[in-house]
Amino acid sequence: MAQSARDLYRQGRKAEERGELARAYLLYAAAAAVDPGNRGYWARSQALRTKAVLESSPVAASMDTSLTNLPDPEQDDADALLGNLTDLELKEARKLLPPPELRPALTRTDFDLKLDSKQLFEKVAAAYGLDVVFDGDFKPSPPIRFTLQNAGFREALRALEAASASFIVPISERLFLAVNDNPQKRAAVEPAVAAIIPIPEPVSIQEAQELARAVQQTMEIPKFVIDSQRRIVVMRDRVSKIQPAQALFHQMLAAPGQVSVEVEFLEVNKSSSLSYGLNLQRAFPLAAFGKLWNSKPSIPSGFKRFLTFGGGKTLFGIGITDPEIFASMSKFNSQTLLLSEIRSVDGQPASLHIGDKYPIITGGYYGDTSGTGQVYTPPPTFNFEDLGVEIKITPHVHGAAEVSLELEAEYKVLTGETLNAIPVISTRRFVSTVRLKAGEWAVVGGLLNSSEAKTITGLAGLSSIPILGPLVRQNTHDKTANEVLLVLKPKLLTLPPREVIATRSFWVGTDTRPIAPI
Repeated sequence: MAQSARDLYRQGRKAEERGELARAYLLYAAAAAVDPGNRGYWARSQALRTKAVLESSPVAASMDTSLTNLPDPEQDDADALLGNLTDLELKEARKLLPPPELRPALTRTDFDLKLDSKQLFEKVAAAYGLDVVFDGDFKPSPPIRFTLQNAGFREALRALEAASASFIVPISERLFLAVNDNPQKRAAVEPAVAAIIPIPEPVSIQEAQELARAVQQTMEIPKFVIDSQRRIVVMRDRVSKIQPAQALFHQMLAAPGQVSVEVEFLEVNKSSSLSYGLNLQRAFPLAAFGKLWNSKPSIPSGFKRFLTFGGGKTLFGIGITDPEIFASMSKFNSQTLLLSEIRSVDGQPASLHIGDKYPIITGGYYGDTSGTGQVYTPPPTFNFEDLGVEIKITPHVHGAAEVSLELEAEYKVLTGETLNAIPVISTRRFVSTVRLKAGEWAVVGGLLNSSEAKTITGLAGLSSIPILGPLVRQNTHDKTANEVLLVLKPKLLTLPPREVIATRSFWVGTDTRPIAPI
């Protein structure tokens, strides 16, 4: 048995040429154990691992037991490796590492070659300071004309993958594995990864489920789980699908734009009253002061002075009053302002209720309660009805300057009437859509009431004389005006994701030949 890693590697190559893949795999693994710094030995063993497992049987009686005499590269340093790991070191050791990525020389090269695919991979890899190993089943293609000008390593390797019907898998920063492309090799060789994505707080579990279903169907990922308790999403598949799926899901999870809507109720009540003129006597009562047929005199109320005529039993009097000149004016103004704020996100409705909850009976017992003994009367059932104003606003953000508001306003009051002992509620409903600039006010609803009354009191005929009439009559002028307005002003708190996050493009290849990251 050879004692050096180079000899073990050479024996492994000979065993591979003879078709003894299991033995070749063990020899490569032994070489990698003797010389851990040589990544090529380990890459060769990994390239044969799948076929070696398929070729081996549970009881390998024909296996060469001479491999048990291989030197243990860790034997000399056994004492140095013994020790106790701390909790922090153990936690760090358990961390999952991302798939390796190639770090080639950042140069641009021209190619004009006509070689088979295996030789082309070796030439292209060497041009960028990389090493290549080939899968045990790799079959070189016939000579290919490969011409590129001023190509970077990504462009050259992608073009070579397409030309040779193969794909590459990074093993380390300077080493990659070349494999003939077919579904079986994709499933066996391409690395599988698991990604854990936290669900941000503004996103509900229902929204996350819809987004996850869209990503899963787009990328055809079979293992996709949403943990509603921990608010995380776990996806597992080949790295060529997981990386674009993860980026797509992150973009779709971006928090929507937040909108704050200021709602103001303005109520203005105005009333005025003006009275002026000459208050003349309009009634002339006749009173009998004599004792005609032994009758008692009757004096009209409100009159203290009388103009009398006649005498004795036929004494009569006409009541008279003093005229009055008057002028009075009154004005009344009141204003009620209710200011509130509704906060929501793009596309999500928000509600505001201003008023009271009034109990409305929905069921009760109205039968006969008379009779002997105890009569059971079930308790009534009732619901609480929202009285006052109820507003529902759904904002839609248009860029960084404009917002559309879908508005539903409902106004409920008691009419004072009842039907079967149930109060009747009057309802007014307003539905509208308004588009505003951020910070711009809009009057979306209102109620205006205005009344005016003029009253003229005076002597018939005399009160209608032009110029003189208004002076010898009583004039009253009353005005009343009520205004109720509902005004809104939207304000953007955060911009929508499309305004702050640039949309990324991913070239993922076809369904049968996805592009793995390199």
